[in-house]
Amino acid sequence: MSEARNHIKVFVSSTVYDFENDLRQIFLTLDGFGYDVYMSKEGTIPLDSRLSNLINCVNGVEECDIFLGIVRPLIGSGVLEKEGRSITAQEFDQAIKLGMPRFVLADYRVEFAHKFLNLIKQGLNSIPLNREKIIKDEEGTEKTIWIPNNVVHGECVEIYRLAIQNDIKPANRRGNWAQPYKDSEDILRFIEAQFKDVERIKSLIYG
Repeated sequence: MSEARNHIKVFVSSTVYDFENDLRQIFLTLDGFGYDVYMSKEGTIPLDSRLSNLINCVNGVEECDIFLGIVRPLIGSGVLEKEGRSITAQEFDQAIKLGMPRFVLADYRVEFAHKFLNLIKQGLNSIPLNREKIIKDEEGTEKTIWIPNNVVHGECVEIYRLAIQNDIKPANRRGNWAQPYKDSEDILRFIEAQFKDVERIKSLIYG
């Protein structure tokens, strides 16, 4: 049986690609605890048809009390313009700008990429967006094609570093916990541990 509605609004960051089943479980868990869940995949973000998807999502963050950010290896909400930041990244930006209570889940591959780049002292630009492959057609003529990088996207590492406050001295960091996960069990364990006690969540919101 679901808990009584507590009218606390939780925004779940917009990352959908290859993550639909996990998002469904996240939605059901939070909804079962009585929260009002704003999630693009479930269609529960209040929409204004005069506005873009980006603005609707950013406005959704502003309307919520809690932000649940999910950092995945690939950009899952699209990039609206060349070299622009994804919707997911701008949702994180807004949550941090507002100083709202936030919880962050980070795919272990993103955490590894962050640590590995630090180890070899390379920047995010060293992560290629595509790789070149030479193929031959039926006539034996060589042709170059570009295969997208489906391992880790550089912007995902950037979002992770934003979440952990990588550019701030460790002693001065606040709200920089990013919980690594490998599977659905890890995700749901974290969400239950953080959100089950509604009174504790209220204390974070209202002080």
